Amino acid sequence: MTHSRPDSLFHEFPAVSREEWKTKAVAELKQTPYEAIVWQTPDGFALEPWYNHEEKARHLDLPVGKATNSWKNCRRITVESPEAANQAALKSFQLDTAALEFHFTDPQLCTAKNLSLLLKGIECGAVEIYFSGKLPPAGELLETLLSLPGFSQNSGGILTETAIDPALFEKAKTLGGFTMLAVDIVPFHEAGSTAAEEIALALAGVSDHLDHFLQAGIDAESIVSAMQLILPVGSSHFTELGKPRALRHLLGHLLKAYGASGTKLPRLVARTSERNRSLLDPYTNLLRLTTEAVSAVLGGYDTLQIGAFDNALSVNEDVAERITGNIHLILKEEASLDRVIDPARGSHYIETLTRKLAESAWDIFKKIEAAGGLAEATKSGLINTMISEDASLRQKSIEKRKKTLVGVNRYTWPLTAEQEEKITELECAARALAEGNETARYELLRLKTLSYALKSGRTPSVFIWMVGDPTISFRQATFAEEFFRVGGFEIAGSAALPLEEVSYEVALQHKPDIVVLCIAEKDPLQSAEKLCSTLSARGTLVVMAGKPPKEPESLFTAGLDSFIFTGVNVLEMLENYQRKTGVQ
Repeated sequence: MTHSRPDSLFHEFPAVSREEWKTKAVAELKQTPYEAIVWQTPDGFALEPWYNHEEKARHLDLPVGKATNSWKNCRRITVESPEAANQAALKSFQLDTAALEFHFTDPQLCTAKNLSLLLKGIECGAVEIYFSGKLPPAGELLETLLSLPGFSQNSGGILTETAIDPALFEKAKTLGGFTMLAVDIVPFHEAGSTAAEEIALALAGVSDHLDHFLQAGIDAESIVSAMQLILPVGSSHFTELGKPRALRHLLGHLLKAYGASGTKLPRLVARTSERNRSLLDPYTNLLRLTTEAVSAVLGGYDTLQIGAFDNALSVNEDVAERITGNIHLILKEEASLDRVIDPARGSHYIETLTRKLAESAWDIFKKIEAAGGLAEATKSGLINTMISEDASLRQKSIEKRKKTLVGVNRYTWPLTAEQEEKITELECAARALAEGNETARYELLRLKTLSYALKSGRTPSVFIWMVGDPTISFRQATFAEEFFRVGGFEIAGSAALPLEEVSYEVALQHKPDIVVLCIAEKDPLQSAEKLCSTLSARGTLVVMAGKPPKEPESLFTAGLDSFIFTGVNVLEMLENYQRKTGVQ
């Protein structure tokens, strides 16, 4: 049977111009302004929801980078005992691990004897082996590694930024593709950097290395071959997919400016983000990790390191390791994402996003270079100022729930029995998270309430009283219920009650700490004043759902504590309610 291409069908559907599409979209939106569907990205540029062939002339010329879309699955293992780390490494091969990162807690563990124990039974020529953490000087580590049988064939590298003696480049030639120069962007990401900033920081790190070692007499191609870029992957799928594409394009220009051919790029290593990881909702982390892994794979990273979806405080460590390892296996063996090189090529939306990321990143890179390069810009505080401003804006959007973190600032899930047993450890873990972490303050807030409940035997509770139009008051009640659950408060009940004396008995029968009024009337003030004065006289904190009226003073005089509504700082409000209910 012969199948013919139905190209003739496309003639029946003439191409639609952007202006035609936009005119139709505006008509469909009616009273909603078109700008409402335009994404104002964290990097300061706007993305419209639709692009077409008219953008093709502006697509970036991206180097392919590699012959296939295969990636190395990398497992990170903390080394406290060489024997235990060796067993963990051997076990990880069951999950198709093709690269190992040994993260050392003490440079004294890097002796020839300890490294021999660490690598026992591992074929060094078949697995990329990386070293990070607290390491001895690079020269000393290289000398030790070269003394180990078979290690000269290894193509891993040193992932910790360390001072490199130019003379070491000669010794490195005896290693099979082993890299010594690391540019690690992950710490900037954990502090709060954006995607364009991360591209710019990676370029600046490459530029610093090239400038330093070219002055020492090392040729550009040798420097590029010795470099490895470690980038974070967040859960904004298309942005993270476009990030390595934009970086590869800009790297080609940068390397040529330094005299390299640009045909060979530094190796790109992806690490899934810890910034958005939830301590209390580990299984939602699996969705985040899967999204991040897909972005990394489709973006074309050479090596992918998927972090554990739990820190062993909620899920058994062996179970967590196995499930996390399955993400890589499913994407490769079942989704077959390794079969197509740069599958995003030609998508007008992603190509436009890639171009705008590259333009934004290049502007930032030029500012860093004007400040003397990455090292000097870091010392002067330029980098910290740049990142902290963006981190502050993002944190405010999380606190006001403009940005949703499932299981953190919306749709929280009760603690499991295992989590309740380890609630003190979970609190310590939340406090130890990096300052730029998106989940820490919310989860610590909820843990304080839950810890107080376990110690006192009493959970601060909320009753929701609905009055008026049920379609509106029910919507307000749903908002209020989710609002307080985020802080660990118990919902004692919710009901539509008439303004009668008996209703107060119903509302207060379980002795709630807070009563939330959801009043859907044309003029709610009269009803609200009566409810506030009566409830506050009975010792209950009264809160009203909805934006304040023009003159709310009479309500505060009657005993109202506060209003909750979309756009309020949820985190600050919940901390305030904790103080007023005795939690802190």
